[in-house]
Amino acid sequence: MRVAAIVISWNSAEHLPALLASLEAQEHPDLEVVVVDNASVDASVAAVRQARATAVRHPVRLLRSVTNRGFCGGVNDALATLDPEVAAVLLVNPDVVLAPDLVGVCVARLATQSRCGSVQPKLLRSFPGPDGRPVLDTTGHELTTARLYRNRGEGESDLDAHVGGEVFGASGACVLHRRAMLEDVRWRDGQVLTEDLVAYFDDIELDWRARRRGWTAWYEPTATATHERGGAGPRRTRRVEALNLANRLLVLVTCDAPRWRDWPAIVVTTALKATELVLTVPSAVPGTLRQLGGLPAAWARRRELDARATLTARAVAEAHARPFRWGGWIRSWWRRIRGRSPGVAPRGRAGARSRHGQPPVER
Repeated sequence: MRVAAIVISWNSAEHLPALLASLEAQEHPDLEVVVVDNASVDASVAAVRQARATAVRHPVRLLRSVTNRGFCGGVNDALATLDPEVAAVLLVNPDVVLAPDLVGVCVARLATQSRCGSVQPKLLRSFPGPDGRPVLDTTGHELTTARLYRNRGEGESDLDAHVGGEVFGASGACVLHRRAMLEDVRWRDGQVLTEDLVAYFDDIELDWRARRRGWTAWYEPTATATHERGGAGPRRTRRVEALNLANRLLVLVTCDAPRWRDWPAIVVTTALKATELVLTVPSAVPGTLRQLGGLPAAWARRRELDARATLTARAVAEAHARPFRWGGWIRSWWRRIRGRSPGVAPRGRAGARSRHGQPPVER
C-alpha cells in the first residue's frame, strides 16, 4: 500500500529533524513524505531541505505556502498534490517521533478491514511520569454525552489497559487515514478538512463525518509514537481559547443531533466555558464571536452531510457516546477560574506555536 506522510509546519525547526529522521527510518517500503511549510520565519525550510538531501529510503517533498494556511488548509493543499496511487495518508505533527514499524503496522490494520477508515496508534508523552512509567497521550478520541471530547487515556501511566479495538475517532496528531475515506467525506467545495475551523476540532469533525458515512476508526496499540503535546499548560494562547470554544459549537451544528436528555449538559458546560473565557481571557471574546460568524456555513455543511450520510448523528452517538463525568471537569474548571486560566499567554505575548501552524490547543 502506497502511503504519503503529510506534515504541516509553522516555525517548527526545533522538532522537524527528529520527526523527519523517524519517517526516514520507517520500515514500510512505499512511503513519501510531504512537508507543507506555512510561511515559517525560522529554520524550518532549511531542516526540510536537509532531510530531503539526505533521504535514502523515502523521498521528501517540500511545499511552501506564502501565507499561513493553518493546519486544515495545509493538509488540503498537500492532498491535492498526491499521486492517484497513494492509498493511505499519514497525518503527523512535527512534535511526534514514530517507532520504525508504525506505518507498516497501521497499514496492516487497514488491510484487514475494508471499512476501517482511520488507524490511531498509541501515542505516548515524550517524558515519563513520576513513577518512571511511560505516560499515555492518546489512544483515540472519546465522545461524551456533554459533547466534550477527550483523548482517551490522556495522562495515565501506560499499563496496556486500552486494548486494540474500535474507537469514536483518531487524533490528528498522528493518524493513518485510508485515502478512499478522505475522498468519500470530501465536501462539495473540494475541502477534505474544513478550513473554517483553521486548526482545531478539525479531527473531531472528521471523526463525525466518517462515522456518519459508515467508516470506522481503530485503535492499534502495537503501533507507537511519542508526542510532545505542545498544547498543555503554559503554551495556550488567547487565539486557542477563542477557537476552542467556538469550534466545538461549529462541529455540533455541522455534524450532531443530540437527544433532549443530553442538552442540559451541553448547555451548562458551554455556559461555564463561556464564563471562564469572559472572566479569565476577555481579550479572546472578540475572536470567539468572529469565529462563530461561521455558523451559517456550518448549517450549509450540515445539510450537505445529512443528505449524504448513511448513519444518523443519533445512531453514531448511541454507539460511541460515554457518560460525562462532572466531578473532574468541574474541579478543573474551578482551578482555571481561580488561577486566572493558567497557561494562557499574557496580553501582548504571541505564545508558542504548535505543529498545526497555529497556537496549540487543549480540548
